[in-house]
Amino acid sequence: MNKFILVAALLGAVLAVEARADDFEACKQHLPYGTPTTAPDLTVTPICHAGYATAVDDVDLVPRWVAYHLTGPHTLGCLDRGNNFHPDEGLPAGHRARPVDYAKSGYDIGHQAPAQDFAWDAGEMSDSFSLANMAPQLPGLNRQGWERLEEAVRAWAWSRGDLQVYVGPVIGTTDAKIGVDQVDVPIAFWKVLVDRSTGEAVAFEMPQQDVAKGDLSPWQRSIADVERDASIRLPLPAGVDRVARPAIWAADLTGWRRAHAAACGS
Repeated sequence: MNKFILVAALLGAVLAVEARADDFEACKQHLPYGTPTTAPDLTVTPICHAGYATAVDDVDLVPRWVAYHLTGPHTLGCLDRGNNFHPDEGLPAGHRARPVDYAKSGYDIGHQAPAQDFAWDAGEMSDSFSLANMAPQLPGLNRQGWERLEEAVRAWAWSRGDLQVYVGPVIGTTDAKIGVDQVDVPIAFWKVLVDRSTGEAVAFEMPQQDVAKGDLSPWQRSIADVERDASIRLPLPAGVDRVARPAIWAADLTGWRRAHAAACGS
């Protein structure tokens, strides 16, 4: 490759990243370290809601990543689930999943950013049911091991104060599809948590299979593992070791549940 072509390629890559960042200007509070980047052969549509940012795969119709800021007070929201699953109007026609795609598929419409994390605001709760925030998940994962990880994240945010949350699926090359719109069935799901005060980070990945509620340590991964499997590069604070597997943070689930019950009067 001659120097002119190399410089042009690098400039194109920089411009692509800048354009992606511009797409998220309205929800940059959820992207304090920058915008995640995906493999160059993927086409995604950026979606910016008040409660989260996401990039949805135009072919597979699931988010490649979802990012949001979770605070301790946000975890104590008391609103009931609305269950108003809906296509996202920000996605182009023909490139959006619909609730009917999941009907009789055997898969849950699986939140990436969980509804309970937005139970403090009706509008953000409603936005969490956009299918731009969903991917097919087996009930034995969505309602068990994955739910335990979501609970632990709330307990961490409650005790630590401010978390940056990245979450999304791992998409393979021969995945099953569901529905008329051919929504991809991911082979796994990942979550990366960053303490926005200390810069500490932990990462997890669970396979698309039944996972019992319990110890999260079998599912801990390095951030580099997640990035490789998900074909993504996550923006992180300076000093984060992407290949480390630090001690998993202590999660006071009992304390968080008591605080939530007290806040909600039950």
